[in-house]
Amino acid sequence: MEIPESVNRASRDAAKKASRREDRERLEKGESPEVIQRENSIFPEEYFKNGSFSNLADVIGK
Repeated sequence: MEIPESVNRASRDAAKKASRREDRERLEKGESPEVIQRENSIFPEEYFKNGSFSNLADVIGK
């Protein structure tokens, strides 16, 4: 898969590196890994608990 020309790879890499550094500093200060993971997640907090996934019902035999 090619990266679109509109993506500034260096800028994206720098942002990700800064984010990882910030997360590491927060962990070192004693913040909960769960809190940091929740903030970094693209899914809302209750997404999987309250979600309706019709294709999973077929897989688990409901």
